[in-house]
Amino acid sequence: MPIKTILVALALEDDSKRVADRAIQLANQHKAQLVGTHVIENLPLLDPGLPPSIDTAVLAGMIEDQSTLRLQSLLGSAEKPAIIRVEAGKPHDIIASLAASHHADLIVIGPGVAKGLREKVFGSTADRVVGCAPCPVLVVRKDAGAPYSRIAVGVDFSTHAQTAALWASRLSPMASREFLHAFEVPLVFEQTMLKAGTSQAEIDRYRDAKARTARQQIISMFGAKGRLPKGARARVVHGDAASMLINASRRRTTDLVAVGTQGANVMARHLLGSVARKVLTGAGCDVLVAPATVDANR
Repeated sequence: MPIKTILVALALEDDSKRVADRAIQLANQHKAQLVGTHVIENLPLLDPGLPPSIDTAVLAGMIEDQSTLRLQSLLGSAEKPAIIRVEAGKPHDIIASLAASHHADLIVIGPGVAKGLREKVFGSTADRVVGCAPCPVLVVRKDAGAPYSRIAVGVDFSTHAQTAALWASRLSPMASREFLHAFEVPLVFEQTMLKAGTSQAEIDRYRDAKARTARQQIISMFGAKGRLPKGARARVVHGDAASMLINASRRRTTDLVAVGTQGANVMARHLLGSVARKVLTGAGCDVLVAPATVDANR
């Protein structure tokens, strides 16, 4: 399915040009309509301490006008003129609502920074957008010099991992892909095996067998006739999945990491899966997140 509409949410802070440039690059690449939004929040318009001479309605209008002009400036180089929306409210709710009303295929945002204890526990705006988004979310960390060319895809053999891989391919069809899977054999289990008389060589063979099985599963899931597509490869490591993906994101050969999230229940909408959240926090490149609620065939 083509990418027809891209919603880019800009905080109008230091990283806004980077985020806007990537959204423009993708919109131009896919001939998509760009919708740019800025969400105004926490204005003290009802503060009784404001000087009585201030007309709060006029003040709010001026802030909206300034935000509109800034959005138009940042998104002015899109081939199709961007639709501009300035709203007031909670950013993640407004962004999700606009994405739904404009039938957005992709949301583009910056990583944001957790402000205060509440956001450190429940996540920044970026975390919350991913938790309630009706479509994949691209979190931009790097300057947009060119289309994505090297994508690392986190694989745990679930349907949401398949969805993340599919959307990564849609985003940049010509990019090479590395399918990454991490498995762990608990240390206490290995120690118990040693105590029970299992040799280290046998444990190593057990690990190697698990790695071979995982590699075959990757080929079965993403390949055909026993082979992965041209430009794709599989890598299986023993260790932590989040650390593996973060390390991959910091290689010069990777410019996008794609991950899925699990669960569509109330708690999952507030707290991202641990792997996705760690990757969003620690990645050294852009991150594409496909929420569990996203339909792979939309």
